[in-house]
Amino acid sequence: MSYQGIVVDYGHGGMIGGKYQTAGKQYTFTDHGGYWIGEGVTNRKCAAKLIELAIEAGVRVWDAVARREWTEAPSWDQLEQRDTSLSSRVAYANELQRRKCIYLSLHSNAIGNSSVGPSQNARGVEMYTSPGQTSADPIATSLVEAFRANVSEGMPVRRGDTSDGDPDREASFYVLRKTAGPAVLGEVGFFVNIDDARYLDSCDGQQAIAQAYLDGVLPFVQG
Repeated sequence: MSYQGIVVDYGHGGMIGGKYQTAGKQYTFTDHGGYWIGEGVTNRKCAAKLIELAIEAGVRVWDAVARREWTEAPSWDQLEQRDTSLSSRVAYANELQRRKCIYLSLHSNAIGNSSVGPSQNARGVEMYTSPGQTSADPIATSLVEAFRANVSEGMPVRRGDTSDGDPDREASFYVLRKTAGPAVLGEVGFFVNIDDARYLDSCDGQQAIAQAYLDGVLPFVQG
């Protein structure tokens, strides 16, 4: 099946007036000179690059957070910085389902709830779909393959749940359960791991991540 475009959802809040908008979803590394990362910021930086690449490839792209279509590439700080509700994002995506869009929710992962501490061991990429066999499963498989091709040197791709024959993991996340069309949530890297954090925070890493997202969906939105 061919879809007409993608709906991009960049998780959590960004920066407004120099202040990070999400109480959690950030980490300060006590063993790496106080290095700081905010998941909402890197989500937006990856999303901005994905939007740019999608437009260049002729793929229509809608923004679930700002509730708009992009026709020119934004910078990351031109994206909506508020942490808008999940219900608002999903409702907007569902309004677009008549266009047959793929919903991509961009995130990175963590262990525990602490915002300060040493680097954790867990790292790598996982793709999530809702439980059961759905139209999102082949898209998630394509995304896993694209991440292996684009980012595995800088960030490993974790082994998924292959018991049902595909490499994605299944979870009942709100944005996966409530979307009317195919939806995939990417947990790309663990921002509490210093190597993943630096990759997420780098221009090269953000470019590779965005390219992987685009490569993963291209077989479903072109031709």
